[in-house]
Amino acid sequence: MRVTDSTRRRLAWVGGIALMLLSLAPLVWLHLIDARPGRWQVDLEVYRNAGVSHLIGRPVYESLTPPPQLLPFTYPPFPSMMAVPLALLPFHVVGWIWYALQALTNIAIVWIVGARWWRKPEWWRPLTFGLAMAIGFQMLPVTDGFRFGQVDAFLVFLVLADLTRWRPLRKVPYGVLVGFAAAIKLTPAIFIVYFAVTRQWRAFWTSVGTAAGLTLFAAAIDFQTSIDFWFGALLDPERLGSNAGVSNQSIRGVIYRLRGDNTLGSLIWAVLVIAVLIVGMRIAARAHELNRPVTAVAAVGLVAVLISPVSWIHHHDWLLVVFAVLIRLAHGDRKRLAAVGALFLIYLLKWPWWAFWAMNSPGDKATQWPINLWQIPANSYVIAALAALLAIGAWQRSEPAASAPVEPEASDPLRESQRQYR
Repeated sequence: MRVTDSTRRRLAWVGGIALMLLSLAPLVWLHLIDARPGRWQVDLEVYRNAGVSHLIGRPVYESLTPPPQLLPFTYPPFPSMMAVPLALLPFHVVGWIWYALQALTNIAIVWIVGARWWRKPEWWRPLTFGLAMAIGFQMLPVTDGFRFGQVDAFLVFLVLADLTRWRPLRKVPYGVLVGFAAAIKLTPAIFIVYFAVTRQWRAFWTSVGTAAGLTLFAAAIDFQTSIDFWFGALLDPERLGSNAGVSNQSIRGVIYRLRGDNTLGSLIWAVLVIAVLIVGMRIAARAHELNRPVTAVAAVGLVAVLISPVSWIHHHDWLLVVFAVLIRLAHGDRKRLAAVGALFLIYLLKWPWWAFWAMNSPGDKATQWPINLWQIPANSYVIAALAALLAIGAWQRSEPAASAPVEPEASDPLRESQRQYR
């Protein structure tokens, strides 16, 4: 009996899904089944606690999660109100639902960035999608998102779906999803700057209006909570924990670890922020000219984690987009692919934490050297993010402006759609 290509493709989908589930199984065991109660979905507990605060009428920004974490809510008032539904269900039920939603969102991200590859007619393409997703699940920024019950995957998805004009959400006005993400967390607001840099003025004003409208909506519902955040919690750096810890993989975190918190360090940070912002936005603007929105998302996402005062390891979830772009730009070149592999290895392993444990172990001689070499792995995610950004910029320069679009959703309808938003 002859096996048709359609049957093979269906079997490839079964295999691809099996690979994803096999990759997720040990993570589910570690994070949901075998995790200690005090460390179970701790960031999700913060969100849910904010929702509880609204329901019982206590101050959102004065409430802490139960011991041993004692964590405060640090996001704007609007997402604290979005967290109210989380408070209506038992915490363990919410934790499992949130975990599943994160997995599906990360799958959607990888599908969007490689859609043109996955959709090609060869029957085995779905199997490569499952393999790519299974590997992507294992990167530390992604696994940390699962471990803590974080929101980063949802923000990446919103921005990516907006800039690529993802087909299921294409009827949503361009810029709305970016504004929605910025209303949830301040970091995605860097994409509003991107709209301005690329002179997509309609998208710029749409995103600004969406973010401002949702923020004012939250203030209208609970004015005191908005006052508490914008004039209190937002200005308190201690709410975010130690900025000098290895989990802060931003340029500012590197400077704090090397020089401490002082005036000179702040000046160095300001100079580096401006430099990264200029370089990153030029790369993103070039990607916009080439009609490559996924590349733009990767570049601006890297800028966001580098220049933000605090970028925890899980904030680097943009890497699911970044590696797709780097692999495409490598064009099969062995040296480029080797460089991509080296970057992937950095994000696959716990280099910052290994350095932390080594530097804090009794009698470690490396800390006595004139240059503490442990600082390299301690800051490895920042180094890798800078290298990835520069690689995207350098490799993109070799692409002709008139080349045919190869990125997902970056078709002629997108180009027409973008013209009307400029």
